[in-house]
Amino acid sequence: MALVTVVGAGPSGLRCAELLASEGFEILVLEEHASVGKPVQCTGLVSISGLNGLGLELNEDDFAVNKIYGAKIFSPHGTVLEVRKKKPVALVIDRMKFDRLLYKKTVGAGAKVRLSSKLIDLRNGNLFLETKGHGELVKSKIVVGADGPNSVVRHIMHPNIRGEKFIHALQYRMQGSFDPKNVELHFGKFAKGFFAWVVPESDSIARIGLGTKLGDNVESMMNIFLKEKGIEARVLSKSSALIPVSEPFKGLVSENNLLLGDAAFQTKATTGGGLVMGLAAAKACAGTIANHLKHHTSLNDYTKNLASVNRELALHWKIYSHLHSMGEDKMDNMFAKAKKAGLEQFLEEHGDMDRPSKFVRKMLLKPRLWGLAPTALKFALG
Repeated sequence: MALVTVVGAGPSGLRCAELLASEGFEILVLEEHASVGKPVQCTGLVSISGLNGLGLELNEDDFAVNKIYGAKIFSPHGTVLEVRKKKPVALVIDRMKFDRLLYKKTVGAGAKVRLSSKLIDLRNGNLFLETKGHGELVKSKIVVGADGPNSVVRHIMHPNIRGEKFIHALQYRMQGSFDPKNVELHFGKFAKGFFAWVVPESDSIARIGLGTKLGDNVESMMNIFLKEKGIEARVLSKSSALIPVSEPFKGLVSENNLLLGDAAFQTKATTGGGLVMGLAAAKACAGTIANHLKHHTSLNDYTKNLASVNRELALHWKIYSHLHSMGEDKMDNMFAKAKKAGLEQFLEEHGDMDRPSKFVRKMLLKPRLWGLAPTALKFALG
């Protein structure tokens, strides 16, 4: 019997397991795939400040592919906002290498990781597994569901989660000619409820993708996007995934089960990125469990311990909701107003990929920017 079982060997699950194992607790990690880091279902764009604030003690040279200095953001009809910085603000990472570095740290801390072990059902601390084609039962006092957007643990805890909380994403790794220092974000009909992106690995390789509402033919949308933008490049590989897009999820704890990472909707609604937020949440989750085991505190303290993460996630959600509530014409008008009001220069100075609260509050000092994001400003004032 394991004291704590973490379902899912992605970054947030591994980090939670590592922190708990380093406290001396018996930790088991279950991963349904045969190896850690595969399949890759992430764009892999991570802010440097967010990553540095996590205390992972990793050398970026071991997993970084490229450094990003800025972004070009395109409105539906072509108005462009450009944000450029003198120093790199983000890394394009090799997710397989990154995950495997976390895996080594987790095993080094004393946790056990079992591969090819898929969770089928969970009842009262009994985990029913399929392991290499055979059924198996594992008992655990506490279970952490860090098993991604299609979480089995979340489905057992909350069987009625609706599809509208997810975006279907498709990404191609393509060979062509690209600006290696800047990412591109494109809004338009080809990406309903989300956007398309170009994230360069180099001047000749880029990760190009888009997200759209469930039910749309995402591959057709991708073809429309590539043709409309005149992107001529050779497809090297393809991947697809669901991106959780929601306000902060409230049902994170049920009896002795907790949710973490994408399974807990701990992703930024504005971008779909979940790496930094998930890893920050992993620390809160591990701390909550450690306190429960050592001092008999409630596992429901998890929500309280996530306050700073949830504050940012809530603001991401409000900005996302405001942006995608307007039609294309209104969005174009907003882009034009933003450009005229000097938003590009403001974001160059104050922008933060992970923590919008840092720059939204500073918008209050810039009257010309007040009309750009009223929902976000209302939240900041509240």
